[in-house]
Amino acid sequence: MVMGADSPKGREQQAAKLLHWGQQNFDTVQVLQKGQNVGTERIWYGDKEQIKLGTDQDFWLALPKAEVSRIKAKYVLDKKDLEAPIAANQRVGEISLYDGDKVVGHYPLVTLESINKGGVFSRMSDYLHHEL
Repeated sequence: MVMGADSPKGREQQAAKLLHWGQQNFDTVQVLQKGQNVGTERIWYGDKEQIKLGTDQDFWLALPKAEVSRIKAKYVLDKKDLEAPIAANQRVGEISLYDGDKVVGHYPLVTLESINKGGVFSRMSDYLHHEL
């Protein structure tokens, strides 16, 4: 919305200038890609010891061009420990995107694979390491 123009043509010219400025100074960037691995975590009582974590959607942000290279991702799990069995695309936490100290986005953190329950000896070993 453009305010203060004397005529409809003046508003149109100001809107075009504003649009041009936005196109010159901002980029729309894909910050996370569906299936992108953002980390791995230990999983207890499963047929594997590590599970890949990421996102189940594409995420885009419009950012000032100077800030695009400064975007960093960090994630936090909902629970301290992940335990099998666990399904693919199960939400297990949150990914936060930062521009320095400023949070610019929050997205769901999901498992990128399913992990089945491990065998008896595997689960017993995990119990001894995890619980004791």
